[in-house]
Amino acid sequence: AMSQKVEKYKRRAAERDQDLPHPVYAAMVEHCDDMVGRILAVVDQHKLTDNTMIVFTSDNGGLYRRYDYREHADDNVATQAPLKGEKGSLHEGGVRVPLIVRYPAAVKAGSVCHEPTISYDFYPTFAELAGAKLPVNQTIDGHSLMPLLRGATTKLQREELHWHYPHYHHDRPASSIRARDWKLIEYLDGTGDLELYNLKDDLGESRNLAATRPGRTAELKQRLNKWRQQVSARMPIPNPNYSPKRAGEWWSMRTGKPVNSDGRKRFPPTELDL
Repeated sequence: AMSQKVEKYKRRAAERDQDLPHPVYAAMVEHCDDMVGRILAVVDQHKLTDNTMIVFTSDNGGLYRRYDYREHADDNVATQAPLKGEKGSLHEGGVRVPLIVRYPAAVKAGSVCHEPTISYDFYPTFAELAGAKLPVNQTIDGHSLMPLLRGATTKLQREELHWHYPHYHHDRPASSIRARDWKLIEYLDGTGDLELYNLKDDLGESRNLAATRPGRTAELKQRLNKWRQQVSARMPIPNPNYSPKRAGEWWSMRTGKPVNSDGRKRFPPTELDL
């Protein structure tokens, strides 16, 4: 069945005279969808639907291009358009993921909630659902999503979301903060680069407002730094062997040449519809 799906997407690409990023990946997405359908069918068959919460989500955004030592290194895998970035990036293409919940006891079928959430919200959510008490001697980062599941227009008592990824992995090391519609990314590679976006107006993060909104930029940078201090976030330290010419390089087994993984050079325009 899997091979038939791969061939289907190869034919579709040929019919459209278009270089589909990766027919195998497209087939895997469809296959995953089919398997989720089988799980839902069994839950329904055993009359467990009303007593079972099913959550469909992802740990990060999709992969734009592979950089490794395997046979298909350098292959384009997928596009996150209209989002910018990919797995390993703090742009929306790296951190914005699907979240679908089926739980007829609380969730109205077809309802849509626009409140930002994050994966560590699942812990208090499942605890509340199971009637468990959260530990009193431990900091709980997340918020229960049950109020959102019961009412899609509800707001959480939270003003900020944070990310910290101090690694050279598909992009430069960075931290970011989102405060409602505003999002700031601070790069930790020694450049001091800052990017400010209003996601309500610019979901594709194509217009950096850091220079034109210095007040908002400074405010969010201060809040981000305060959070990093609170959680004792580990920060990169200077590498004595650092070479600007080689920064971001991954070695390509296909071409025998280094490939630059710097997101500034690699991510496609977000307006491009592949």
